[in-house]
Amino acid sequence: MKVFVTVGSMLPFERLVRAADHWAASHPEVKVIAQTGGGTFSPRAMAHQAMYTPEEYRRHCAEADLIVSHLGMGTVITAAEVGRPLVALPRRRELAEVTSDHQTATAAWLRMRPGVTVIEDEDQLAHAIEAAAHGAGPAGFGQEQCDRLIACVRAFAHDAIQQR
Repeated sequence: MKVFVTVGSMLPFERLVRAADHWAASHPEVKVIAQTGGGTFSPRAMAHQAMYTPEEYRRHCAEADLIVSHLGMGTVITAAEVGRPLVALPRRRELAEVTSDHQTATAAWLRMRPGVTVIEDEDQLAHAIEAAAHGAGPAGFGQEQCDRLIACVRAFAHDAIQQR
């Protein structure tokens, strides 16, 4: 099994990186690679870089059996495009991880979509990864699901822009 952990390209997300590193430490048989976005925490149990090139990022997503991420639309779309299941932890404004609650709103919108498992707290990460590893987690995206999700994301983004 291979897990790709990404926090996107804008900010570090140490709460997610620490939880993923903790899980990786207890599962040395699993290849875990992370894009950490920088930050002060340096993972010990998983290969990592602050940032991958777009080509490397896409390759890691495509080669992974599971993607673990924040709830950035770029990652959601990429997971759908490469047909990989996604476990996502939204950044939270009250923890100063982001300046608005847009990821919480995105989480509510994506919660019941195929291919996505939204977790509320980093303590749920291990269970979500284990469920995915044993086939009880999100199934990957099929082409029809991918097309529908991308159309929904575009409509969601368009509506959000119009409401500004």
